Order: sequence, then C-alpha cells, then structure tokens
Amino acid sequence: MARDCGLDAILKSYEPFAIALSGGTDSSVLLAYAGRHTIRAIAVSVDTGLNPPGELEAARELAERMGVTHVVISLDMLEIPAVRENRPDRCYVCKRTMMEAIVAEAERRGCLTVIDGTHAGDSPRMRPGMRALRELGIRSPFAECGMGKEDIEALAGDLGVVVRPPSACLATRIPTGEPVTRECLALVGAAEALLAREIPGTIRVRCIGGHALAYIEADPAYCRRLERLLGAVKDLGFRDVAIAPEGYRQGGADSWKR
Repeated sequence: MARDCGLDAILKSYEPFAIALSGGTDSSVLLAYAGRHTIRAIAVSVDTGLNPPGELEAARELAERMGVTHVVISLDMLEIPAVRENRPDRCYVCKRTMMEAIVAEAERRGCLTVIDGTHAGDSPRMRPGMRALRELGIRSPFAECGMGKEDIEALAGDLGVVVRPPSACLATRIPTGEPVTRECLALVGAAEALLAREIPGTIRVRCIGGHALAYIEADPAYCRRLERLLGAVKDLGFRDVAIAPEGYRQGGADSWKR
C-alpha cells in the first residue's frame, strides 16, 4: 500500500473543493483518491484547443467511474495574443487564464478551494505556470505533503489509475516566437497519436518552422521502430522529419536547440 503522507487530512481540510483535472496521472490520482475516500469534490477540466489527444476523454471516463461531478469549460486559447504569438510568457498567461476560469466555476458551485496535481518534484523553472497557481491561491496537496512522482505513481497503482507518460499542452511543441497555429497543433496531435500506437513512453513531435520540420523525441531504444514510421509522419503534412538522437528532453520546443 502506497504511503499518502497525510494526503487524506489535507484534502478533508479543503472540502468541498474543485480539482483542476487535466486527465494526466497526477490530477487523476487526486480525483480517484477523493472518490475512493468519499471526500466532497468536483472535477473541472478546460478544453483549450491545446490539449494532447486523449486527455479530456480520460478525464471524463475517470470522473464517471468514480462518480464525481465533472465540468468541462471551453476556452479558445488562440484568441489570446500572448498564446497565439507564442511569447516567452505564453505558459504563464495560458495557465493563469485556465485557472481563473476554474476558480470562477468552483465558486459558482460552492467549492471553497481549487486544488491541482503539482507535486514536490515540480520545478518553477521548468513550469512557469506555477506562478499563476500561487497568485490565485490554488492549493497543491501533493507538494504540501511532500509527495513526489514516485509516491503518486505508487498511489495510482493502489487506486487503479493508469499511469500515463508525462504530457504538456501542444503549444510546447512549437519554438518560442513561432506562431501557434491550428494547422501545427493538428499536425502535432496527429503525429504523436500515430507514434504512440507503436512506441511506448514519452513522445514529443516538435513542429519547427511552421510545418517544415517534425523533430521527434522518443526513447532511443525504439529508434529502429521509429525510423520505419518516419514516412507515415511526413505524409501527415510535414516537409521533413528528423529524430532526436538523445530522445526526449524537458524544456519544451526550444530543447531541440540545445
């Protein structure tokens, strides 16, 4: 049985609360834990148009299975200049906009607090959107009780939550300063979905120069299998395709330059 490091007491001190549910592992474990322990909570997701394929569906399915009310808010992030133009503060602006919408929805539904899946191992340097969490008073129970990624994954096993590879919004696949377009987002989503059917682990398809280049980051152990899929990725609409020899690297679309 995984240690929850006092998670139960922390969550009960916040109820009734709203969980900012992305569909990724961390927020899904919070939802499943609340459902398993009959803690008063709802789940709120945001359909931004930047969501990786399958995340919202996973969020809906889990909320339904746990019997937790699930609300989906639709926001077109490409209407926001900082996001559309892919400025250096894009991640912060996007997170702030999302969380403001979740806070407003939570208040309408009588929730006292909004919580998210940020954990003790998350770094503000790698996740600039964490500043928005502090500004809006979002609570992060995993971080508060010192739980990191390994603790959360162990708890996921106890709760029957599928551990998904780390994900991030599709805009992180486009280098800073290059416009975020619906065409690039669609290409990235389709390419990553295609590759995920054949290759396990974390996959990133960086969309560089509009759709001139797909720069693929995946586990180097599957390089030969990946090479056989390059033609199919290119046929989606990229002009050229390349493989990152070192595999996936944190740091968003600009990681390919390093």
